[in-house]
Amino acid sequence: MKLMVFFMPMKKAEKVSDIHDACLREVAEEMKKDMWEVHADLPGFEKPSKIGTYKPDIAATKKGCMKRICEVVTEDMFQGDKQRYQEVKNYCDEYDFHFYVVDKKGKRTEIDPKTFGKE
Repeated sequence: MKLMVFFMPMKKAEKVSDIHDACLREVAEEMKKDMWEVHADLPGFEKPSKIGTYKPDIAATKKGCMKRICEVVTEDMFQGDKQRYQEVKNYCDEYDFHFYVVDKKGKRTEIDPKTFGKE
């Protein structure tokens, strides 16, 4: 997913990456406060394991074997590749899957994966 960043001019790529990472850190910290064991693709966190060939932004577990996968994307990433995220959601059906889109101002919106591909 982050490969899309490399096709943008450097300043824009850095800004998109900063916005993405700030939102990802916010979600990870909120989950830690809610007693989740969080593995996040961020400095200072243990990295999440791959699920098949897919590496999530966040893979978390909570007492009682509850598992959650979280994916954070920018608006540009999401608009460019909705089908990929539908496939990720389908691949992660065994998990509690949360999907967030963050805008250019850093505001995040949670998208219900069940609504993907529906008008």
